[in-house]
Amino acid sequence: YTPEKMFLASFSPGVLLGSSVAPPLPPPLVGVRARDGPWSAILRRAGRDAITCALAASLATGGLRAVHADVGVLSEQGVGVAAARAVSGSPVAEEVWALLDKYFLDRTFNGVDLAAERLRLQQMAPLSETAALDESEALVRRLGDRFSRVLKPAQTAKLGKYDVTGVGINLVISDSGAMLVGAVPNGGSAAERAGIAYGDEVLEINGKSTKGMSSFDALEAIQSDGSVASLVVRRPSSGAEPRALTLQREFTTTKNPVSYRLVERDNGAKVGYLKLSEFNAQSKARVLEALQQLNSRGASSLVLDMRGNSGGVLDGAIGIAGLFSEKPLVLFVTDAGGARQPLYSRESGAVASQPLQVWVNGRTASSAEVLAAALHDNCRAKVVGAKTYGKGIIQGVFGLSDGGALIETVASYATPAGAEINERGIAPDEERIFLSDVLGSSFLDADIKGAAIAQPVCGTRR
Repeated sequence: YTPEKMFLASFSPGVLLGSSVAPPLPPPLVGVRARDGPWSAILRRAGRDAITCALAASLATGGLRAVHADVGVLSEQGVGVAAARAVSGSPVAEEVWALLDKYFLDRTFNGVDLAAERLRLQQMAPLSETAALDESEALVRRLGDRFSRVLKPAQTAKLGKYDVTGVGINLVISDSGAMLVGAVPNGGSAAERAGIAYGDEVLEINGKSTKGMSSFDALEAIQSDGSVASLVVRRPSSGAEPRALTLQREFTTTKNPVSYRLVERDNGAKVGYLKLSEFNAQSKARVLEALQQLNSRGASSLVLDMRGNSGGVLDGAIGIAGLFSEKPLVLFVTDAGGARQPLYSRESGAVASQPLQVWVNGRTASSAEVLAAALHDNCRAKVVGAKTYGKGIIQGVFGLSDGGALIETVASYATPAGAEINERGIAPDEERIFLSDVLGSSFLDADIKGAAIAQPVCGTRR
């Protein structure tokens, strides 16, 4: 059986962006609900944690030729998807059906009878690969969710920029608690070059035993040593001795989403300006680097500009929130079963305590809204600009056996203050028309100098 390879995503309209979540190990939001019939056995075999912690990002491979980061908001409890040729003649059609049945947020399914659809697929068996893909795409379209879709293998391969670990492997926890490589390593990755294979057991990460580790702990351990990840790996099927491997973490294909500058006001005060264009594998590290540089150069206040930021890796938004705020709560997530859980930043403490202003506009969406709302509701920043887009739902990306993927809406979220923003957006504390939006980027310094940046008054509402 092949465990689902899944990551959490926050997609913006027309933009394929992934998002993973790293809560502080809450109870599973989605448990395995074994049903009668053949699926009950499959679900029982899934193990308590088939969630990939992607040693490479916010996606996965095998099914997802990308990689993933902490992927655990829906659960640390994955579900196995068997190659169900006996049911429909096509593993892809059966996988898509099962994943929608288990995780899709809208339990009305837009009036679609999933049980009847599955019976129809069984009666059509066997399906060719093309027919299975066509049927799967048609089913997802009928759900009426513009953010859910089926990706072909070539489309899935383009998601590699969300590799937040940089070594190209995904990890799952077996029933016995062993840390296993849960998918074929990414093509061309450090893991592939080192000969790591699907099913290998990872015994140590950067000198720490993986015994008792969750997928979140594993991601944190891989990221702890900077540019390299040291692993001790053994292949259970061969009986060979464990191998010690040093893998170079590589992010060469991921663009730097952060630009920054220091602007001096007429009175000599220095404003540190950060532009965050998206949340990808490098976002948190690049924001940290920018903050350290601005701090060392004497910035007495800060602007975080997320105008036009349509989202991306949700784990990045959660981590960045912790760089600015001592308060760990970032958002609340509600899954398809109605379970609601808080998600916290795992950062040890803020590196920036200066007065902060967050700039947003109508194209600020998804993970960017998560970060803006967290900084506002935790009384850390004033939000300035125009009302944001209003995307308060989260997508999961699940690898399929043909190398493609299913993207489906799996959860909704609320801000730390409990506000639902889906189709509502975040209203700014102060509406502002920026000169740089009207007259061009040459007026950005004037916008920065004109920002009235001060510590927000706690308890104020938008």
